[in-house]
Amino acid sequence: MQPDQMPDSYKGGRLLYRWKWVQLHPAVLDPLTGDELVPAVFGARCPEPPLDVFDATPEEIAAVLADNAEVRALVAASLPPAKPIVVRDFDAEGNLIGEREVIPEPPAAPVVPLADLKAAAVDLINARVGELRAAHITVTVGQSATYLEKQEEAARYAAGDSGPFTYLTAEAAATGTTLDAVAALVRATSGAWTAVNADLEGKRRAAVEAVKAADTTVQVYQACAHLRA
Repeated sequence: MQPDQMPDSYKGGRLLYRWKWVQLHPAVLDPLTGDELVPAVFGARCPEPPLDVFDATPEEIAAVLADNAEVRALVAASLPPAKPIVVRDFDAEGNLIGEREVIPEPPAAPVVPLADLKAAAVDLINARVGELRAAHITVTVGQSATYLEKQEEAARYAAGDSGPFTYLTAEAAATGTTLDAVAALVRATSGAWTAVNADLEGKRRAAVEAVKAADTTVQVYQACAHLRA
């Protein structure tokens, strides 16, 4: 494995690998003298579950990314020296005028442009808020409009309007309850949802603004911690 094969994240950036430098094979020792015949073999592995940036603290995120960078440095240091390659120089007429050996640059760690990482983080944050909203309401085509219609009818009913109350009447008939009970339930549910949604929207905006203000990769990932429960 090489450093460029060790990304920090997957699942759109939500999960962070926890790279560790671990012993893959123990050293082989001489049974008589105890001398090391074959040295131990070490390598990069992920023995621990990934870190979810939406459940982690900013400090935990920074620590994982720092550890990953250290392991990549160890991987790079353990690689055998690169073999030189021969570069041939030609003149304008295509004649060979010289040869030289060049040592190739070692593979670098994967780097995502900060602007691309920010765009992906905003998409990830918005998708996560959608998941959290779906835990409280039914998210299907047309359902949002239905909720608004029911809320409007419940508000008119509470204000003494004479109707008609199409949605409330249909729900009362379907559930075998009274119009008054259905209207009260819709108003209570609406009030509770508004509080939940306002909290989610506040966290979403804080996370997005933190992404916009981020100057480093670590800060982009840390912005997701605004959505911690």
